[in-house]
Order: sequence, then C-alpha cells, then structure tokens
Amino acid sequence: MVDTTEIKASLQREIEALTNARDELKLQLKLARNEARDEWSRIESTVERLQLELKRIGEDAKEPLKDIGTAALHLVDELKRGFTRVRGSVKDAASDLTDAR
Repeated sequence: MVDTTEIKASLQREIEALTNARDELKLQLKLARNEARDEWSRIESTVERLQLELKRIGEDAKEPLKDIGTAALHLVDELKRGFTRVRGSVKDAASDLTDAR
C-alpha cells in the first residue's frame, strides 16, 4: 500500500528543488542581461570614439593618415569583439532558459 505522507513529502522535495533551480536560472539570466547591458554600454562608448576619430580624420588631414587609420581599425576590431561577446551572452542566456524547460 502506498503511503500518501511519503508521496506528499517526496513531491514537496521535488517542488522545492524545481523552485530553487528556477530561482537560480532567473538570477543567472539577470546577471547575463546585466553583463550584456554593460558590454553594450562599452560598445556605445567605442562607437562614439570611432565616430569622433573619423570626424578628426576629416578635419585634421595633416596628421599621418596611417596612424589614424590604424587606430580606427583597432576600434572597429574592438566593436566586433564586443558584439560577439554580447551575442554570446544573449545566446547563453537563451540557451540556459531553453535548457531549464
């Protein structure tokens, strides 16, 4: 004969474990969103620097274009890496959410 008290206790433990897993995933998603938001802020700052650098290229043609071009290319590379990191954070957060289901 099945003991209903034992079944109830077992189900309660499972519900608590699922609740804890859910809460942990919610926290991880929040942290991933915050990381992505922080990375986005860094990217925005880099875009602004790139725009200023390009404006400076146009306004100050007397400076060696090679140095300025190299600096602009470094900024472009930094932006690409930043976008990749944000894309990875968002993908990881989505994957974590999917795995939790």
